[in-house]
Amino acid sequence: MENIKMVSVVIPTYNREKTIRRCIDSVLRQTYPVSEIIVVDDGSKDATLDILECEYEEKVTVIRQSHKGAQAARNAGILVAQGEYIAFLDSDDEWTEQKTELQIQVLEEQPNVVVCGNGYVVQNGRKSIFRMRGYSGNVYKTTLTNSFALFQAIMTKKENLLKIGLLDEKVPSYQEWDTSIMLSKICEFVFLDKPLFFYYLHDGETISKDKKKDVDGQEYIYLKYRDEILSQFGVKGLEQRYKKLLDRCINYKDKRYFKYVLLYELSKKGILFLR
Repeated sequence: MENIKMVSVVIPTYNREKTIRRCIDSVLRQTYPVSEIIVVDDGSKDATLDILECEYEEKVTVIRQSHKGAQAARNAGILVAQGEYIAFLDSDDEWTEQKTELQIQVLEEQPNVVVCGNGYVVQNGRKSIFRMRGYSGNVYKTTLTNSFALFQAIMTKKENLLKIGLLDEKVPSYQEWDTSIMLSKICEFVFLDKPLFFYYLHDGETISKDKKKDVDGQEYIYLKYRDEILSQFGVKGLEQRYKKLLDRCINYKDKRYFKYVLLYELSKKGILFLR
């Protein structure tokens, strides 16, 4: 294959002895070869490291860190990556076999974009298409209101990730949403309506399995980008965000319900609190 572009994949992991093989094997099966597999172990206490060092010693680069979280692990991987392009994968998920090939086909023509796409959700042995409403082009305004690019699907230049100052390690959830907003300020997106990954839900899980963390993440992002939302969408935009948070607080019986009732009702009247 001529002019092969170097692709590095960054895989954060923590206590994934049962799934890490499946994850790495899916990368090794790619029809467009990945040049570098970087697994950042976030302080695992099970056999994850033993599996990596005994079974994949010559196939992966292992970085160890204390338990700092997935975003810190991804950043550690980004910094040491040698590839021109970087992709991400969580250690309990996997890629479809043509994932990197499909994305490189786009990047050969448009090297500075972010390429993402759809995938499958797998739960209790059942596979269903996880069809997200994706967008291409300048998606900055869209990403302020809608998350459509999961880490499992993202590929872009390492240079772009460095330009945004790496990933925000403080965001508690919806980390790919925050990353997409930051990238959308400097890059256009190309969304492929094709399955690129398998997203595994384990027994008893839902996509928003941690209710408090779900609200925490939404709240963090809305506060972080409050001024930008206001600039792009006006008071009505903030009203809609407060309504979404209010609905989540009601559904999850979160005590922040009272806060967002107040903010929502005031925003409907055009009244905003300063930071």
